[in-house]
Amino acid sequence: MNHDIQGNLENTRCPEIIKILTLGKRAGRLFISSGSETGSIYFKDGKIIHAKCGNIEGVKAIYEMAAWSSGSYKFFIDESSDLITINIPADEILRETENRIRQMEKIASLIPSANTVFTLENDIKDKEVILKAVQWKMLSFIDGKKTISEIAQTIGISDSDAMKVFYTLFRQGLIRDSEQGASSNQQKNSGLPETDFISNLVKNLTIAIGPIAPIIVSETANENSIDLLSDDITQRAIMIETLHSRIPDENAGLAFLDSMAEWLKNGDSQ
Repeated sequence: MNHDIQGNLENTRCPEIIKILTLGKRAGRLFISSGSETGSIYFKDGKIIHAKCGNIEGVKAIYEMAAWSSGSYKFFIDESSDLITINIPADEILRETENRIRQMEKIASLIPSANTVFTLENDIKDKEVILKAVQWKMLSFIDGKKTISEIAQTIGISDSDAMKVFYTLFRQGLIRDSEQGASSNQQKNSGLPETDFISNLVKNLTIAIGPIAPIIVSETANENSIDLLSDDITQRAIMIETLHSRIPDENAGLAFLDSMAEWLKNGDSQ
């Protein structure tokens, strides 16, 4: 099989590749892989006619692959499909894809990946919660052991759709990252004061760099002579910015800044 377009998703994401192929009125199969996940998108005269990603077919398969930020792609010339599962113009698909990517970036600020493990929140606030059927179904599988991806496979939905459900459950205070309990204990063991500011600092830094977060907070405060019990906004800002500089992943760092900026805006009301 001949292929004339190939590369890495780190440099060119799925939507950009689709634009190139549609503008060039190409015919063939775009094969995309990210880790153990693979998918294909079929083109005929520049039009998208079929897509498949795991057990998902049609335009939803494209939405799933569009979220992948690492992996590789190859375009195989003149490979065709007898199936036609897509009759939507490419421009319309790409517009919806962009919307979904923005939504996933927002979700990623709280849930870094589909490999995250959640557990049920023990301390649920006394309020009425109305859930959809799929949300109730998700809750029944959350046990502090299964990843989001594993639960998604059990239920039969995509990882990205599962992450949207988990995002909603998380924001409603029904579930928590299973590592947060450990980070809470680490916060106590590292001698950090148990204030709202420090708890949110540790929680958001844990999302960015993992369970080592309480130790990093303690070390950073000592190195910069920062009083963690102080309500001084300047000291808090220095602490946040210094911690941000120690986060290796740029996107995770920005998500950390956004989350802490939101907390500072709302103050102790959160």
